[in-house]
Amino acid sequence: MELLRLSKAAKRLGVHPVTLRLWADSGKIPVTWVGRERRFSSIDVEAMKVSTGRERVRLEGLHVRVSGSHGQESSLQAQEKELRATSIGEDFVSLVTMFAGRLYGMRSAENRRRLLAESGQCDAGRAA
Repeated sequence: MELLRLSKAAKRLGVHPVTLRLWADSGKIPVTWVGRERRFSSIDVEAMKVSTGRERVRLEGLHVRVSGSHGQESSLQAQEKELRATSIGEDFVSLVTMFAGRLYGMRSAENRRRLLAESGQCDAGRAA
């Protein structure tokens, strides 16, 4: 029997370490304390794999949008069809990252314009 650290046991089970920690706290899986670290018996981890042997359901979200309000329903349908046809897990993370970057970039540009205008180095309308 091998005592596994939290991260290694979670990886074997295919769950996030926080999930495994919650399972241990609720008594769903036995835990052995080694100093201040939780350790999990490889036997208990394998037994947990067998008892939760069902395949995990993967949930994904779709987001489609148009800029106008007239006659763009076909665009929404085309976007939805394309998103459903592709594997979007990583694409969604990329999309959120892109929007966050744009948002912070816009704030940065606005702050740059404001600072330049306040310093009198250029007109507020011309600063880029």
